[in-house]
Amino acid sequence: MMSKHTFLPLMYGMVLIPGIINIFLLKDISYEIFVVHTLLFFTLVVLGRFLNKEAHLILLSIVEIIFSTWLCMTYGNLMFIIALTPLFVYLHLPVIMVRWVMLGMHLIAINYALLNHPPVLIVTSNIFLLLITALVTLLQRLELRREAAQLLYDELRKKHYELDESKSRLVLFSKQVEGFAQAEERSRISQQLHDDVGHRMIRTKMMMEAALQIIPADQDKGMDLLKEIRDQLATGLDEMRATVRRMRPSPQVTGMHSLSRMLEEIGRDTGILTSLTVEGVPCTLYPSQEIILYKNAREAVTNALRHGHAESIRIVIHYRDTEVCMSVCNDGILPAGNLQLSAGLGLAGMKERCDLAGGHLEWSLEPHFTVTTRLPITYRQEVR
Repeated sequence: MMSKHTFLPLMYGMVLIPGIINIFLLKDISYEIFVVHTLLFFTLVVLGRFLNKEAHLILLSIVEIIFSTWLCMTYGNLMFIIALTPLFVYLHLPVIMVRWVMLGMHLIAINYALLNHPPVLIVTSNIFLLLITALVTLLQRLELRREAAQLLYDELRKKHYELDESKSRLVLFSKQVEGFAQAEERSRISQQLHDDVGHRMIRTKMMMEAALQIIPADQDKGMDLLKEIRDQLATGLDEMRATVRRMRPSPQVTGMHSLSRMLEEIGRDTGILTSLTVEGVPCTLYPSQEIILYKNAREAVTNALRHGHAESIRIVIHYRDTEVCMSVCNDGILPAGNLQLSAGLGLAGMKERCDLAGGHLEWSLEPHFTVTTRLPITYRQEVR
């Protein structure tokens, strides 16, 4: 609500200016007594700025109405202007009903004080009182709207800061997901190097030691063993190159191009049938989401080749309003056992990647083994 101190200059002017002018209009009345009465009323007006309690303001309003009415009856002339000043006090009371009661009392008091004055003065004083009341009420409403607008602005600014903070958290979360995915992939590749390439190198080392012992006694058999060692090294080198090539998507291509290129390479190397289908309206995904889709697809394809001995692999990516869904289906041998309890086939790692991004992983056995990755879509303009 508008502070009553806002109208202090107007209140002081409505007391002092008519009082000074009235000195020159008075006849047969002691100027000293008039000045004392005016200053006493002015003291009441000044006292009002230090009162805040409702009861004190009501009491002050009643005293000002009575005192100003007596001044108007006693000295006449422009004193009706002074009689209007109490409204600046009671119009700031918090209870609306009390304001209207005080306004009614004020109207009655002014009209009673001007009862023996010309009708023009009575009408003028009433009009002035109502106009000032309407003006103060309008200004109070404008102040309330301004305060409401300020509160709304503060709330919007707070929401803006919260959105900025959420955006920062999303960026940090995206980096964490990428870091986790990279760490998980390094762990998987380390295990693969240990299981495949490492074992082959150990076997080659043992064959090399055997060759060193056989060559002095039987050179032909030793040469055959060296040729086998050469073949083993060539195979190990090919496996290492394939492992390094699968460590991450090519830096020149991203998104669906990475999946398409991966399927093309697998089809060329293994001779199986591969296909990639995109449904819905594609949208830009965060890099962490693209990495999750790529790694899950690659894991599912690797499992289909290694464990299912599939002859065809099909990937379907469906863009919906709130999520992107990727299904990897193969016609290979169905896995045995309870997949819910099994950590095999890389499903545990795939599920962890989905959980970190707020999505989930599903799989089904009919009509073919299908692994489905679901990730929520958050449009970037929504977190700016």
